[in-house]
Amino acid sequence: MALIKGFLASYSDPLLGLVPTVVFFQYNPSEITRVFQVTGSAATNPDEPTGAARNAVRPASEDYSVKLEFDATDGLEHDGALTTALGISPRLAALEMLVQPVGTSLLSGLAGTLTGGLLGGGGAAVPAGRLPLTLFVWGPSRITPVGLKSLSIHETEFDELLNPIQATADLSFTVLRVDDLSVDDTVARAAAKYYQGAREAKAVLQLAQIPELS
Repeated sequence: MALIKGFLASYSDPLLGLVPTVVFFQYNPSEITRVFQVTGSAATNPDEPTGAARNAVRPASEDYSVKLEFDATDGLEHDGALTTALGISPRLAALEMLVQPVGTSLLSGLAGTLTGGLLGGGGAAVPAGRLPLTLFVWGPSRITPVGLKSLSIHETEFDELLNPIQATADLSFTVLRVDDLSVDDTVARAAAKYYQGAREAKAVLQLAQIPELS
């Protein structure tokens, strides 16, 4: 059984280095699907053998698909005040905010005003209309910035106030590389470099692992 849980960390304003919104996975998904797509460039003259079939415009894109499960049973059994009043809707709402552009929430304006006053206006906020910076964390060697592509929430059980108490959420997101990120996104760029570096290191280590798995 895993001793750590995966999570998504969302920074609505990464330039200020504020504490992120963290959505921990209540249960680690039993499987994760990753799809790599190679973008190649065709030969200018198909009649001439130029070796263009091996050309690639950029590194292969990498898309993740995960299914998350949420259940209010433990919170209800322990008479948790929030779970009793709202079920699992706070967890679902936190996921929903990952696909909402910064500046469109009612609370973001108030939080930005308070933060600007406390910090003397330092730091540049993420422009309205941009999605928050999101990091996907799945163990020590898989920490990467991602771009959320879709979110499907399936609510399957409700309490007497119609708050959801059981649900699943299907997420799909794309791994963001250094070239996809602004120079100001220092946290995300560092994570992107770390993610690719860990992949390359593990690819080398597989040679030493051959006797273990033969």
